[in-house]
Amino acid sequence: MINHLLKILPQHSIISDSDLLETYSEDKSTVYKKKPSVVVRPKNIREIKNVLKFARENNIQIICWGQGTSVTGTCLSFHNNSIVLSLERLNRILEIDTKNLIAVVEPGVVVSKLKQEAEKHNLFYPPDPASFESSTVGGNIATGAGGPSAVKYGVTKDYVTGMEVILSSGETITLGGKTVKNSSGYNLKELFVSSEGTLGIITKIFLKLLPKPTYTLTIYITFQNILSLLQSVNLILTNSLLPKTIEYIDDIALFYLKQKFSLPDKNSSSSLIIEIEYDHVNQKDFIVEKIYNILSVIKGFREMFPLESPLKEREIWSARRSIGEVFRENFNKISKADIVVPRGYIYETIKEIKEYADKNKLKASCFGHAGDGNIHVNLLSQNEINKKHVKNIYKTVKKYNGMPSGEHGIGIYKKEFLKDFLSEKEIDLMKKIKKIFDPYCILNKGKIFDI
Repeated sequence: MINHLLKILPQHSIISDSDLLETYSEDKSTVYKKKPSVVVRPKNIREIKNVLKFARENNIQIICWGQGTSVTGTCLSFHNNSIVLSLERLNRILEIDTKNLIAVVEPGVVVSKLKQEAEKHNLFYPPDPASFESSTVGGNIATGAGGPSAVKYGVTKDYVTGMEVILSSGETITLGGKTVKNSSGYNLKELFVSSEGTLGIITKIFLKLLPKPTYTLTIYITFQNILSLLQSVNLILTNSLLPKTIEYIDDIALFYLKQKFSLPDKNSSSSLIIEIEYDHVNQKDFIVEKIYNILSVIKGFREMFPLESPLKEREIWSARRSIGEVFRENFNKISKADIVVPRGYIYETIKEIKEYADKNKLKASCFGHAGDGNIHVNLLSQNEINKKHVKNIYKTVKKYNGMPSGEHGIGIYKKEFLKDFLSEKEIDLMKKIKKIFDPYCILNKGKIFDI
């Protein structure tokens, strides 16, 4: 395979060294690990098409790689006859169109870099997954990434106005573009969001930008229990306030975070991080007073800490984004689920999951995006975690009319659970769509569903 690839790609575009291949052998899920046979790093569309032609002619699987921040095994190679196609060299910001408020980027652009570039023009790219400092725009689109700001601004899919895609046939199609409204026929670009590299290779992306907010206030709030915390979220959202973010941290996550970070109120058992944007300096005191008045009627509310220091804000957010890291430092085995349920069922879902974990001598940390019902569940243990415990989580999710993934995708990790949430007809339609866009079935076969 490598000898053939050397005929169509420069040598420096091919990785076959065992040690270097090791860096492409696992993603952030840490559940699966398999070293790929070879990794190619094309630098342009012509090279991508050459690789696809070789794959078609030899029935070789192509698995796209961004930065390996997936947590579901989406970007991993599980086929002996496969090529990992890394898009890390297609990393240019092609245009910041200030007239149309559109960014045009290649898929390998890291999200934080796009944010920084937009801010230079006093513009704002809202999606902010936890891995935004390392994950790529293409990877975010492929997995349907969300983030804390989804409660106000929505998720990645809400900012994709167009894309250029290469199909397994080698054909290039352009879906959408710089227009932010389009009701002209089927919205085909939506099919590629959350498609996890199974339909085509995204090579150019058009993204909507917004005017940059003038001011942002971060407030850290502590509670005696998760019920009072969730009651506060409902009251805030129904009192003419729409925070940019409403993040919650449970007792287990707080216990380990406090060992590493200096967080306010050492005795709280759950906490909330709220970000609110405003336009005028004199609005700040009004917002603080209004939120305090809302919280003060809740039994279980402890303290409220408006963060005046940018340094303290960074520390609070660093702690929130480090939950997964501190769990990896303290537990040998972790099983993750980014479930989503209707907002009104968050408490019941968390309560059942934690009670089940306690009965089975496991720790279950439940944290995430209180504003949109997305719960990040981490089952924690020093020993192997039986798959029946993971299945029970999804059983609870289904009971409360939820879905198995809110923002991480399905990949291989959740594939067996998807059939419990979608009908046979829905999955059959997805398989037919796959065959239309990828009739050669060489793009990430076996992810999301078996085909």
